[in-house]
Amino acid sequence: MNDKEFQEFVVQQLVKLNDGQDKLSRDVARIEQTHGEKLSALFDGYKAITEKLDEHTEILNDHTAILAGHTTILADHTERLQRIESKLETHDIQIQVLDRTKSNKRNKAK
Repeated sequence: MNDKEFQEFVVQQLVKLNDGQDKLSRDVARIEQTHGEKLSALFDGYKAITEKLDEHTEILNDHTAILAGHTTILADHTERLQRIESKLETHDIQIQVLDRTKSNKRNKAK
């Protein structure tokens, strides 16, 4: 191989290298564009899910507060019911005593 052939060979290789570099640059630009669009869509989806989760968290907090109020009311009603049941037991005993007393008075009256 003489100097001229070597120079032509080197020039051909440089042209191929330059063409390869151009193709690689186009491929990288295409990949960046495609992945950029996909990442954008993923971030939009993430944002939408986060917003929906925040809405659900607010609703859950509201329901938790309502439930706490109902729990307080239930505790109050339970306490009142227990007092009523306690009084009922006392009144049942008093009625039985009164019935016996009344029965004894009738028996003595005869």
